[in-house]
Amino acid sequence: MKTGIVQPNQSLLDIVLTEYGTMEAAMSVAMANGRDVGSVPMAGTSVNLPEVSDERADISAIEYLRREKILLGTAYTTGLGYWIVFRPRILAVPNEVGDPHVMGYYKFDMQGGPDFLNLNPVDVEFPGNNRLTYQTEERFIMGLTPESALPESVTAMDGISIPYKLPWTVGFGYMIVWSDLGAPITTATYSDIAGNTAYVAPVTVFDNTSNTVVEHLLGDISVELVSSTNTNVTLRFIRQHPPIVLTNFSTYSMEWLGVASAGIPDPSDPANPDKTVVTLNAGVHTLGLKTTYMNTAAGVTYPASAFTMVITVE
Repeated sequence: MKTGIVQPNQSLLDIVLTEYGTMEAAMSVAMANGRDVGSVPMAGTSVNLPEVSDERADISAIEYLRREKILLGTAYTTGLGYWIVFRPRILAVPNEVGDPHVMGYYKFDMQGGPDFLNLNPVDVEFPGNNRLTYQTEERFIMGLTPESALPESVTAMDGISIPYKLPWTVGFGYMIVWSDLGAPITTATYSDIAGNTAYVAPVTVFDNTSNTVVEHLLGDISVELVSSTNTNVTLRFIRQHPPIVLTNFSTYSMEWLGVASAGIPDPSDPANPDKTVVTLNAGVHTLGLKTTYMNTAAGVTYPASAFTMVITVE
C-alpha cells in the first residue's frame, strides 16, 4: 500500500482528490486510515493510500493536477496567524584595544545584534540585574569559584546596550563569560512597552591575551507554519546552532524551553530531536532554547547559553 504525507491545510478529501482524481475513493481512504471522511489530519502525517479499481479513479484529473502543479489545500480558507513579536539577541562588542593582563580588565558592551527583534519599542527603564560571571578555562576545569560583576553603569540599561568592565582574573586558556541561568533575572532580560518579556544569555569566549571575542555561543530557533484554524495554529520549531570554531566548545546539547518543551516529534521527521510541533491557541506565548557546552577532552561541562522569544497568535 502506498503512503502520502499530508501538506499544510489539506483535508482528507484534498488528499483523495490529489491521489485519485475523484471522490469515489474517499471511503476506502478513510477506512484505511481509521478516520472520518471529513477529517483534517495534521500536516506532516503519513496516510495510507489503498489501491482502488479503475472506475474509482480519474486518471485525466490526476494528470491535470500534477501537470499544473496544483496542491489542494482547502481545509481552512481563513485562520489564525502568528508573529514573532520579541526576540532579543545581543553580542559582546569590545570598546578598548589591549592585553587584559596589562589593562587589568576586559571592557565591552553587550549590544543588540542585527537580529534583535522587537515589534514594540524596548522599555529602556526596565530594571535588569544583568550580572555576568567569568573565569578562565584553566580555573573552570579545576573547579575553582568564578568571579562575577554587574554592569559598569548603575543606571537602567540604555536601550539594548549594557556596558561591562570585568576585572582581570589570573589563569590560562580562553576567558569564558556567561550568565547565571538560575538568577531571578537572567542576563539580559528585556521588556517592551507592551509588557512582553524575554531574555538572552549567551556564552562569550574572549581571547586570553587581547580584549577580543573569539566566539559567541548561542543557539537559534526557526518557526514554520504547519496549519491554521480559526481557533489555533500548529507551528514547527526547528533548533540549530551556528558553526563553532573552538573545538573545546563544539560538543553541546540543546533543550527546549517554554511552550516548545510541550511539543511532539515532527510527524514528517519523527526521529529528529531538533524539530518539534506545537499547537497554540490565540494569545501570547513564550518559548526558548538552552544549549549546554562540553569539553569532552577535559571531562567537564561548561556553562550554558539560553534565550527566550515571544510569539503572538491571533
